[in-house]
Amino acid sequence: MPHPPLNDDDMVQSRPPIVRMQYIDQQLRDNHYPNCTKIAKYFEVSSKSIQRDIDYMRDLLHAPIEYDRKKRGYFYEEDGWSYLAATTLELREAEALIATTKVLQQYQGTPYYNEVSRALDKVRQYLPENSAADHLLSAYSIEKPTHQPVEPRMFATLEDAIRCRLKVTITYRASYRAASSEAVTERTIHPYLFHYSPSLDTWYLIGYCELRKDTRTFALNRIRTLSVTERHFTVPESFSIDEYLEKTFDLVHSSEQIDVTIRFTPFQAQWIRERRWHPTQETIEHKDGSLIMKMKVGALDAVKRWLMGFGEEAEALEPQELRVLLHDELSRANNLYEDVRAKGLESLPLF
Repeated sequence: MPHPPLNDDDMVQSRPPIVRMQYIDQQLRDNHYPNCTKIAKYFEVSSKSIQRDIDYMRDLLHAPIEYDRKKRGYFYEEDGWSYLAATTLELREAEALIATTKVLQQYQGTPYYNEVSRALDKVRQYLPENSAADHLLSAYSIEKPTHQPVEPRMFATLEDAIRCRLKVTITYRASYRAASSEAVTERTIHPYLFHYSPSLDTWYLIGYCELRKDTRTFALNRIRTLSVTERHFTVPESFSIDEYLEKTFDLVHSSEQIDVTIRFTPFQAQWIRERRWHPTQETIEHKDGSLIMKMKVGALDAVKRWLMGFGEEAEALEPQELRVLLHDELSRANNLYEDVRAKGLESLPLF
């Protein structure tokens, strides 16, 4: 597919090689017999840079480029060759690539976000002519991330520590329910890997915690300070990210695994069926439309918080410990609304 000629206004010194080769291809197709000097002047680069572009097209892309000594310029020796940029991506592939730019939004703050964004922008410069980006993107609506952005320098520093197997020292804020003396702690961590949870819309660091003497999960947005040590560590051969995640619920980990059974009403069961909530889950369907879910988890407090969101549409059948946790939590919540029954809803002040 022929490319539209570039205008003088498009002449920018920082144009990437892919754009220069696109221009060279157009000049060759139009039989203008371009040479390195003319093209270098157009792009305000050295003749050697243009010669490298032509060599790349000829040697690696197998473009049938030859030099005409009489006309002092290059030409295509054979018809039918198409520049790689115009033929590598089909229309649907190009459109999928454009749609990716929206999906990429959830990865803002990660080490490669800027690099990938720039790469996509460069690729979009030579997508097929009829792939209208604005029109295509108008067909998609992707919810923007709600998580607190992670400082890019922190992400990059942690990634270096993970790859170099270096211990890090962090100041970490634990969950708000922790005792005040333990809410913020300094820990030495052996960083194993990053983990992104789509359901929680949060980035985590998984690694061994010397303070707790166990593998733990750390939300990146709760790390207050970070420093990389010069001490190396080794990831145990027995560590498996899949096995680790199997023993978590909502990214809360526990080595102890307990059989949990939950009954969902016919109403709530409609949505429970639509996704997999835990790697170990099994479901039993009932004729009335209700559903029983069984799974092995250890983080009962996390399961309790999850079930609270379903209200009366979910009942924990076992273990008894989970039922007690829910009973106590619901009792405390019930006490918050005692005045509703005592005074009546109408008499409650609004402000």
